[in-house]
Amino acid sequence: MKKITLLFIICFSITSVSFSQSKFGLKKTSNLTKAGYSITGEIEGLQDTSIILAYYFGGKQYATDTTEVIEGKFLFEGEKELQGGMYLVVLSNQQYFDMIVSEQHFSFSTKIDDLIGSMSFKNSKENPPFYEYLNFITQMQKEVTPIRKQLEVAEGDEKKILQEKASAIDVKVKKFRADFMLNNKDKFFSKIVTATNEIEIPESPLDSTGNPDKTFPYRFYKKHFWDNIDFSDARMLRTPIFFNKMDQYLDKLTAKQPDSINVSADILIELSKANGDIFQYVVSYITSTYERSKIMGMDAVFVHMVEKYYITKQCDWVDSTQLVKIADRAQKIAPNLIGREASEFLDFYGRPFMKDTLGITHTIQEIKADYTVLVFFGPTCGHCKKEIPKIKHDVDSLISAGYNIKTLAVATEFDKKEWKKFINKQKTGDWINVADINHDEEGNPVASSDWRDKYDIYSTPVIYLLDKDKKIIAKRISHTQIVEILERLENNK
Repeated sequence: MKKITLLFIICFSITSVSFSQSKFGLKKTSNLTKAGYSITGEIEGLQDTSIILAYYFGGKQYATDTTEVIEGKFLFEGEKELQGGMYLVVLSNQQYFDMIVSEQHFSFSTKIDDLIGSMSFKNSKENPPFYEYLNFITQMQKEVTPIRKQLEVAEGDEKKILQEKASAIDVKVKKFRADFMLNNKDKFFSKIVTATNEIEIPESPLDSTGNPDKTFPYRFYKKHFWDNIDFSDARMLRTPIFFNKMDQYLDKLTAKQPDSINVSADILIELSKANGDIFQYVVSYITSTYERSKIMGMDAVFVHMVEKYYITKQCDWVDSTQLVKIADRAQKIAPNLIGREASEFLDFYGRPFMKDTLGITHTIQEIKADYTVLVFFGPTCGHCKKEIPKIKHDVDSLISAGYNIKTLAVATEFDKKEWKKFINKQKTGDWINVADINHDEEGNPVASSDWRDKYDIYSTPVIYLLDKDKKIIAKRISHTQIVEILERLENNK
């Protein structure tokens, strides 16, 4: 999509517009008075076509209205007021331009060949200064772009002269920006501009060795990362700024470790409590993101969020039925977080129950090995029949290389005939093969405990990797990851 508005203030590229929330309908004249919203537009030179009004939210763009252009004129209107924020008008030729929605009834006009420079508004206090800013920055970019290209090959005095010209433009931009903020401090767009201000990092203090503290810039930057965001204004959610800063904070500035992410999440959430809408968005986003994260171990963040914010009844937007489901999901995950001791297979009375083909009971703790591969499989599962030989091959190769490994294979289905057949065919007789073989009085298999929930077994095969103390090293991994993880652990010793 061709970007018309200026990327000087929006520090990322917009790639697509989602139309999943569109409402369609032809509009030519307004039948509304003061209710809802009405935005009248005229684009000189724009051919008859359909155009879209969309808004920014959560790193994406969503269509909220569609209308028809007739002789360059069109009308967006609706019975419900638009939520305040930055919106975009998307043209059929994939061009678009931004505007601020604060007032619900205003008009604008421009030209197709000069969308930004020719833009004018009526009945809008926010948009005229917004476009004043855009026009100035656009002009400055036009002036500095050729200078930067020349600097790539310039040398000597010529390079010095070009650098001075670029610096003069930079000074001019900074002065304009400062004056703009002073004269328009009551405007929402000023908050957007403020949000893009870079954190000025002071000189690093000296560490205990008398040298500048190398970690200070990072620590200072992260501590003050949110200084320029107004968390009390829900309109910030409907800009390209908020989501991208949140993503940068959690993904780029925070170590990809659950404990570190939990700390950053708590800091961000505490700030977000200044506005109910922002609080809801931040909590919901972090919770859902880390519940479905593809990075192993990040489900610990999900559990943290549920335990700290949902179970404590801080999330009043969640109804009781949904809350039960969320809490139940966290409860199932919690026992199997990375670093925790693997749950033993005990019945409801605390007795071991997993038995091998001879009826001998086995436990996880009885296994004496540096590493234990815990495999859940179904004897009739087609995918298991393909994957188990691969697991067997990789584990055997590690044993041959000197690794002290044992495998505990848990059958998730119990048909003794199929179970034995599977073991013989897959040649896994050297594994500790167990199953929950208890039956009721009528001979039907029954679960001896909630072991499926404890290990979150909803499909097979599932692989856990345990250390010598039977603490979880990794979970829900592939057979190749067994080799990769153990080799890395051994090399780091």
